[in-house]
This record gives sequence, structure tokens and C-alpha cells, in this order.
Amino acid sequence: MKSKISMMSLFVYMLISGISVLDLAVAAKTATVVDINYVVPIDWDRFEAGPGGDKHVRQCSEILLNVARYNIRWIDKTFKLNADKSLYVHEEMNENGIRPSCCAALALATTLQTGIFDEKAMGVSQEQARRKTAKLIKSVAAVHKSNSSEKKGWGHSWQSRLWSALLAHAGWMLWDNLDSQAREMLVKQLVVETDTLLADDYKVPYWDGISGDTKAEENSWNAMAAHVAVGMMPKHPHVLDWKRIASELMISSYATKKDWQENTDVLDGKAVKDWLKGYNAMNNGAVKNHDILHPDYMVAICMNLRAYVTQSLAGGVIPESSSFNSPLIFRTFTSYEWHSPPYKAPGGTIYLPDRPGVYYPQGTDWSVHDYAQFYLLDSYAHILNWDKGMSQTAAHWMVMRADKMLKMQSRHEDGRMFAKGEYDTYPGSEQWIAWCVSDAFLPLWLDAQNALSQTGNWLK
Repeated sequence: MKSKISMMSLFVYMLISGISVLDLAVAAKTATVVDINYVVPIDWDRFEAGPGGDKHVRQCSEILLNVARYNIRWIDKTFKLNADKSLYVHEEMNENGIRPSCCAALALATTLQTGIFDEKAMGVSQEQARRKTAKLIKSVAAVHKSNSSEKKGWGHSWQSRLWSALLAHAGWMLWDNLDSQAREMLVKQLVVETDTLLADDYKVPYWDGISGDTKAEENSWNAMAAHVAVGMMPKHPHVLDWKRIASELMISSYATKKDWQENTDVLDGKAVKDWLKGYNAMNNGAVKNHDILHPDYMVAICMNLRAYVTQSLAGGVIPESSSFNSPLIFRTFTSYEWHSPPYKAPGGTIYLPDRPGVYYPQGTDWSVHDYAQFYLLDSYAHILNWDKGMSQTAAHWMVMRADKMLKMQSRHEDGRMFAKGEYDTYPGSEQWIAWCVSDAFLPLWLDAQNALSQTGNWLK
């Protein structure tokens, strides 16, 4: 009898409110579902631990160990412990306060889980590093708005899906070292952030073709949250929706006007032009950001390429959309001539022959000493053979940039990359490098042991 009254009351309420059965179905479909039982831990036994014999993996592991040595000390220097000493205190709930911790956690988790951790090089035991990294992950997850006060926590902001994705990826790799509370909070913040992409009021943003702020990197980092969630929770009830929005975001992020109007290539089951409602890049792959033509935001397409790692770690299919237009941008870096004037002297290609640095056609507001982000793109160009027929290969630039970074790190006992004045424009510059180097190491490490998954239509 109670059940009948309940159903009748619901029916009357629906009539009064104008709610349809379809409305209820949509609401049920997008309701946040948090359950750590959906998480499939990474099966590390599938992979060979250690750097192995590949020269590029070994060189990258040297850079990564220096990065990890710096960041394990950075944790103690940066954070106080809360009253019961169980969490690191994060006071700034913004990019400068949250993102560096997520990047550091990713680098440390990568070092620990791939078997390259070296206690002598790190100066701490592996057990100490595991405890500190797990505590850092839990500390950041604990102050997300879904796990703390809505007023005080971080989340639901322009860049927060990026932080959420990095944090979740680190926690997924270090899953066995997280307690049940940390796991619950980690999953909750990721699902909550990713599900905002499924809301009716979320629209994939596009460039207006005029202003100095493309939406390319924003779409790429939003896609990160979705494909990390897919990798972690392949049987979650929202997984198909996460895949769809990830594909749309990755294709839209660096789509050109020509792609929007003409491209009939089929990716993840649909023609490129049918995925799009606009574009975010010029026809040569260049993008504008901060009111200038900005190579740093062109290379941000590497956030799409992270799907190669997340899906390979999960043993899933790499989406066809993940590498869309990446070869175009690599070719633009290596081959497209920017003439001076109107561009800054001396003009030329963004990649400089036989030099680790790059040319910025309209300057940069970050740093000319950041080699890691281009090293990251080179690693994928090398793995995926985008450099066929080129006089200087991706591996050539990789080695030059790696040599340069190792020399920079050798100047400092603690392994940090930058000297004073080299990258003072961003307070998380060392952790940014940690993210880039981790993201370069993982595909190189997986590829060297033939452990990258196959690419295909992941929406089948």
C-alpha cells in the first residue's frame, strides 16, 4: 500500500510540476554516482618495472628522478600539518594553491609505480615517499568542495577539472597506498568535476576567430578529467557519456575552421565536422592566447595525448580523437616559417634546428627556458612517427632538450630545474615541469615494452 501511495504522489507531483518521464530519466542518468567499487586498480604486473634498456626512457628517468627529489622536499618545505598531523594544510583554494600539489603527486606516483625510484638518488626511502605522496593526495582531495565546506574548498571553477584529473591520475596509480577515506574523496571529487561536463548548461566553447583567447587548452584539460575517469572506472554508469564528451572536447580543442566546414574523416564513429560547432585553431594549427600567437598553448595539445597513457594503463582502447591535429601542430612547429616582419626578428620556424630552445613569433609571457613542454610533444612525435621524411627527427630534438634539462638540474643539489630569473612568472613552475616530464616518461616507458593500447573507436 505504501508503494502505491508513493507512486501516486510522485505522479501527482509530476503533473503539477510539469516534469516528464524523460526529465526523470535524464536526471537519473546524470545524477552523481560515487562508489569506489567502480575503480579498477592498475594491474602493474602487466608491465616491466624499471627504466629498461631504451635510451630515451633511461634519459627521461634521470630527469624525472631529479624532479621527484626536488618535490619530495618541496612538500615538507611548503606545507604545515593539521592538528592531528594526518593532512597537509592547503590554504589557497586556487591555481597557485592546488595545482602544484597535483603535479607533484603525479610525478612522485609515476616514479614510485614504474619502478625507477632510487633511494640513494632521492635521499629518502621508498616507504617514506609513498606515505608523503599518499598524504598529499588525500590532503588535496579533502579540501575539494564535494568533500568539505562549499565556501572554503576548491572546485567547480574554470581550471578545476584539470587539477581534479591530475590528482585522480596520481591517486589511481598509488591506489594501494590510499586508505578508504582517501579513495572515497578522490573518486568523489573526480566524478563531481567530470559530471559537470554532462550538465545541460555546459556548452563546449569555441574561439570567435578574432580575439586573443582561444579555448583550445581549456577543452583539452576538460577532456583530461573525462578520460581519466573512463580509465579508472570503465564500468561506471556514466562512462559512455564521459567518452562522448571527451571525444567532442579533444576534437574541438584544436579543430580548424576548415575542419569545422569540410573534414569528413571519421573519428570515434562520427565525421570530424559533425562533432564540431566551431573551431579553436588557425588552419595551420597555430592558436592565440594572452593576445599573442602562443606556442606554449599550441603544445598544450599534449593534454589530449594523455589518453594514450590513461587508456593503456587501464588496458582499454585509445580513442581515435586523442591525437587529432597533433601531427599538424608538430609539423607547424618544425616546418612553418614565420616571417619578420611582422613577426619578431629573426623569424623562422618555431623549432630551431640543432637547438633545444624555440622561437616565439610574438614573444612569450612565461619563460624561454621551458624545454619540458616541447620535449613532451617530441616524445609522442617519436613514438607515433610524425617525423617521417624530416631532416631532423623528433628523437634528435628530444635528446637535445633532455641534455639541456639535465644540465640545468645539475646546477642545483636539490634537483630543481630553474635558476632565479628563469621562470619567475609562475609560482608552480617546478611542479609544471614535474607534470610535463611525468607525461613524457609514461608513454616512452609503455611504448618501450609494447604496452601502449590499440587506437580505435572507443564508443563502440
